[in-house]
Amino acid sequence: MGLQSSKLESHQINFTHKFAKSWLLIAKGISGTNESISENFQARNYILETFEVSPKISYLLNSQTRFDIFYNSVGKENTINGLEVLSQQKLGASFAYANAEKISINGEFSFIDNAFKGNAFSPVAYQMLEGLQPGNNYTWRLLFQKRITKYLDANLNYNGRKSQTSNTVHTGSLQLRAFF
Repeated sequence: MGLQSSKLESHQINFTHKFAKSWLLIAKGISGTNESISENFQARNYILETFEVSPKISYLLNSQTRFDIFYNSVGKENTINGLEVLSQQKLGASFAYANAEKISINGEFSFIDNAFKGNAFSPVAYQMLEGLQPGNNYTWRLLFQKRITKYLDANLNYNGRKSQTSNTVHTGSLQLRAFF
């Protein structure tokens, strides 16, 4: 057994502005440090200096339906051991529909470009890349929720991802929830 410690420090600023009755501008900036130190597994040690800028514009079709286009720019740098560096650009679109009485549907599609320097198969790289691969990646998700009765809900969740170097991965789940 050995000691393992983690520390996360984050500073964030958010800005939201609604304009022209149906448009919403959202901007977020984050900087921080994510540290993990393991006494027995030196390859798992990292101190990541991170920054993120995320603008998003939303069109509010009505009180139930929203369409979004977003962009994220993320930088991560490991300041110890392998000195890995990630510059990530993410561009995507999403939608949401919610009928308060019975149904909710939302989905998202993203293109992610990971410019990564370092060993892509290390534990630190997995943390930095958030499970994705260096190069071009595509992710998508769809969530369908339906109230069946006053006491029973059903959720259908589907996620997919594709990278340059791997086959498409599909995952899904079905959940029934009873309230009593």
